[in-house]
Parts: sequence; C-alpha cells; structure tokens
Amino acid sequence: MSRHIAIAPSTDCHAGRRTDHGHALCGIRLRGSRRVSRPRRGIALLTVLLVAIVGAVIAVASAMLVMSGSLIQSASERSAAVDDAALSGLEEARNRLNAKLDTVPLSGYKTVESNVSIANTNAVTRTTWIARIGNVDSLSNAGEFGVQAEVVSKAVDASGNVAIRRSLISQQSFAKYAYFTDQSKLWDGSILWFANGWTAQGPLHSNDSLYIYSGTPPQAIFKDVVSTAKGVYNKSNGQFDKGAPQEFATPIAMPGTADLNILKTIATNAGYVFTPSVVSGDSALVTMRIEFLAIDSDGDGNTTGPNDGYFRVYQTKSTSTVGLEYAMARTSPPASSGPTPGGDAVKDSILYSPNCGVTVTTGAVTSMPTTFANIPVVTAGSNYRAKMLNKQNAYDNVNAFCFLGGDPRLSPTGVFAAADAGGNWLPRTSGTVPATIAARADGAYLWPLGSTYNPNFRGVIFVEGRVGVSGTVRGRVTLASRNNLVVLHDLVQATNPGVTTGSCKPDDDMIGLFAGDNVLWADNALSSPQQRRDNSSSGAAWLLPRKDFDPSTSTDLQVHAVVLALKSIGTERPSPPSGLATTNWVNRGFVRQIGGRIQYRAGQGGTISGTTTYGYTSDISFNRCALNYPPPYFPTTGRWALSQFYEIDPLNFSPAVWFSY
Repeated sequence: MSRHIAIAPSTDCHAGRRTDHGHALCGIRLRGSRRVSRPRRGIALLTVLLVAIVGAVIAVASAMLVMSGSLIQSASERSAAVDDAALSGLEEARNRLNAKLDTVPLSGYKTVESNVSIANTNAVTRTTWIARIGNVDSLSNAGEFGVQAEVVSKAVDASGNVAIRRSLISQQSFAKYAYFTDQSKLWDGSILWFANGWTAQGPLHSNDSLYIYSGTPPQAIFKDVVSTAKGVYNKSNGQFDKGAPQEFATPIAMPGTADLNILKTIATNAGYVFTPSVVSGDSALVTMRIEFLAIDSDGDGNTTGPNDGYFRVYQTKSTSTVGLEYAMARTSPPASSGPTPGGDAVKDSILYSPNCGVTVTTGAVTSMPTTFANIPVVTAGSNYRAKMLNKQNAYDNVNAFCFLGGDPRLSPTGVFAAADAGGNWLPRTSGTVPATIAARADGAYLWPLGSTYNPNFRGVIFVEGRVGVSGTVRGRVTLASRNNLVVLHDLVQATNPGVTTGSCKPDDDMIGLFAGDNVLWADNALSSPQQRRDNSSSGAAWLLPRKDFDPSTSTDLQVHAVVLALKSIGTERPSPPSGLATTNWVNRGFVRQIGGRIQYRAGQGGTISGTTTYGYTSDISFNRCALNYPPPYFPTTGRWALSQFYEIDPLNFSPAVWFSY
C-alpha cells in the first residue's frame, strides 16, 4: 500500500509576514508524522570554555586588584612615613633651639642633622637645616618685630620617596609682658610684695616666686595670663581673671650684653650712636640728654605724619660754669633743718638753680629773662631773710618754672641757641631734613626719625654711657643705653597709646627703653616739688607746702614706653635722707606708665610711712599694640614659637640655593 504525503499551506502564509524579497515563506507540516529534533554538537563544550575563561579573568582581575591595593597601601604608608619624618624634624629642631642645644646662625644656614636614620621606619633618613630670616643691610641678627627663622627638613626612604617640609618660627619680644622680673626680692634681700590692689593689665612672668600680701583679697589683680618658674604665695589673696597661674613654668632668661651690641650695630649703620664727652658724678647723673620732638614738617596741621618725628642731643660742657647737674635740672638735696656750713646755696639750692626762674610769655614765645641763679641777693642785710628776699619773691611768683638744660625757654629771648653756658646741642651728622625743618633755628640740630630722610635708620638710637630722655615721639624708636637711662621729664607718643589700642598698625608710634644697668625716674626740679626756707632771720625752718615747678599741665610723670633694664627700674633717690622728718618728705605723685616693665630685680619706687609717701607711686597700664608691633629690634625672650608649615617641591632642591637670599 502506497503511502501518500499531502503538503498543505500553513495558515501563517496568510498572516502577511514577509521576508526576503517579498515572498511568503511558510512552514511545512508533515501530516501523519512527528517533528524530529537533532542535537547541536560542540555547544556545551564551548559554553564550558567560555565560563572557565570568564572565571579565570575574574580571578586574575581580583588578584590584580588585591595586589594593586596592597601596593598602593604600601606606597601610601611609605609616603606617610617619609612625610612624618620631615614634619617631626621641624619640631625636633625647634625643641632643640628652645633647649639651647642649637643656635640659629647670624648669617647663612646651619645643618643641624645630616642623613640621620629615623627609627622604626623603612630606612628613612633625614637632614634638617635652620637659618634666620633677616632684613637688608646685613641685619639678619635681629628683626624689627622680633627675630624670625625658618627650619627646613628633608626625609628620604630606601625606595626614593622624598618629602621636604618648611616651618617659620619666631622669638617673641619681651614687649609682650606688662610685667617681668627675674628676681622677686629687692637688692637688700627683702621680699617684693604685691599689695593694696596692685594691678597687672597684661601678661606677667617671673622666674622667681610671686608674693601676694596678706590681707583682704584681692591684694593683687592679674587681668591676663600669669606664669612663674616657682610658686605663688597667698594665691587665694590674688584675683586671676585669665585662670589660675601657671606655676613651675620654664624660666625665661633675661637678655644680656650681646643684645645691646646688636642694637649698637644697627644704630651705627644709621649714624645714631652717641657717647657723652663728660662722665662725672653719681650713677644717676647724666651729662647728655636726648629730647624727642614731633614737628608738623609737611604743613598738614598735625604732628602725626610719617616725617614729623625728630630728636635733639644736648651734652654738658666739661668746663660748665653752671655745674654738671644743669643738663638734667637736678638740684642738690637740701639740708633737713637749720643752717649748715657751706653757704646759702647749700641751704636753699633751688634758689640758686640756673634751670629755674620767672617766665614771660609774649605771643607764642616763652622766655626766662632772669634765672634764680642770676637774681642777686640783697647785700644790705646780714641775716638770711634780708639776703634772700629777692630770690624768695621770685620763687613765689606764679610764673616761676624749671626747664632742662639747653631748653630755649631758659634763654632771655626764648630763641633756640646752639650753645649756652652749660653745654651745647650736637649738630646733625647723619640724614637730612626737609626744607621746612632746615629753615628752623634748630634745623641743623634736628635728627630725623624715619627712613625717608635717613635710609639707614632702622628705629634704633644707642648711647655708649648714661643718658637722659624726654619729649614727644613720633615714630617707632628703641633707645638703648650701655649704662643708666634716666627719664628726666614726660616721655610720650605723639598719638596717645590709649587711643590706638584696638586698632594697632605697624607704623603706629612705639617707644622702647633698654638700659644695660637701670632705668630711673629722675629726681629733679621738674619732677620733685620744691620747698624753700622761711623768712626768719636764720632761715632755720622749711616753708610748707612744697611748690611744683613743672611747666607741663600734669604734675605726674607720663611715660609711654616699654621699659627693659638689665638691673632695675625704679626711682632716683626713692628714700628720704636719713633723719628727715616725714613732714618734709617729697611726694612726687605718680609715674603713669603705658607699656611694660621688664627687669632683673624690681626697683624701689618710693617709701611709705603710714599715709606719707616719699618718691613715686606707680600706675601702670599695658599697651597691647606692643604684642604685635613691639619697639624695633627690642630683645626677644629666646623662646621659639611655631608660626606656619609649608611644603617644598623636592625637584632640584638645593639648600645652598634655598638659603642664598
């Protein structure tokens, strides 16, 4: 039997599906039979191979990622170790400087460690250099606002990783302290007590103990931070506004002769070093004085311009007919009671002073036609009253005043004189002055306080000997003396520091006094109220009350300055003569200082007996502008403080090139 196969069109042919040149391709169905499927050979093997390859790739990639991460971590750790070694080198160098194990060279640079192996590292070695950051004119041994230096540290590991770090460090100026002492006892060994509400308005440090007096608190008020290398006695009697005092702190060494020599070098470059030609008398007697003046040189109506600051220098003649004490207007101490051998001048020295007399003011000119010394005594009588009547009448005159030697007001005409019977003003030998100043009577004797008219001036004046100072300062000045420095009369800024505090600028007025021995508040005819004998026939008793001959409006001594003494800061003749009754004591009022006091041992300001005072009483305020803008080249504490960190590109780095500025 034959088997017939029928082929029928699929219904899909009518579905309108078209492919390939428009012909319908229809599926073929075999009626009466099953669809037969055949296996596709090799597909399974290919799949297995592909999966294996993918797995291998993933495994290799994973291994590479792990290896890369390990390498990156290792490299990062090595880099961090090198960087840490360089950073630690900066701090170790600073610590060594503070421990006095190293010093910063005055010029060039110094290698403090060379290829030193760093422990617990992958063979990291380190080299560190230090150098000062100086100024022009080879003044790298000091800075106007303090001493600055830089530390550069280079670290290298065995793999060649390099890190170079740089830090700026600075020594803080002693001007940061409102009060600083090395010893808390007076020269006679007695304790210096803080008592009666004594107040420190700025930072205070002592290398000795602080002694606060017993009694109702607060006996002492500390408005800023307090530190001491020892302890504080009667701490509960003090008021500490910035927290408890830091006791047993690291001592801070006082500056020394080397700091004075640095200042002399700076002043020498400007031609501002002076040496008294006459040296005589006691340690407080000065034969040279410096007077500061603020002059409107640019005609703008004020004395605060950049070129308005000047000074004059007066020195006593060796053959002076008026005595060595003329320069500082000091009178011999009068006897305590009764006539004494030696004549009337000894008994009543103020009436023989060439610095005092009756003034006459005509317009803007004040003059002294006749000094006390030139008033003749009455020759008709023989007793004290008869002889001294003319002088005592002048003494009682309301216009009687005293002036420092060389003051133009001592002249009968009130006009500046280059020389007088007592001494002479030194002509300017350095710098120049503008035409308006040169036209003045004293134009050739004015020295400029600024770099405009003396490009070599860096703010330092140096005296190789004892010197007196007074006047009004316009500018930034540090006056240094090898020996004693005596404040003869008011020493103030052209702009009151109480006005500028809170808005301090680098060019604000600032005064620093630095004495190799002592800084003294003068006992002279201007600062000490004077008394004369009575009009009895013998002049045996003193006439009270005393009279003040100070020509200024304030009878207190005004001092706007940061004061540093390698010995003490105190009053000239702080104690009364032996046997002088308290009714005859000299109360000079207050030393009203705005600035800091830095001294080896505290000096004596005065003597107190009950409510009676002999000498000065201190009233100290702190000039906070000195924190950021201290007097130029003022001595520093020697403690190096960190300023900033920097990173240096190691490519082609050379210390010789880096420090060659």
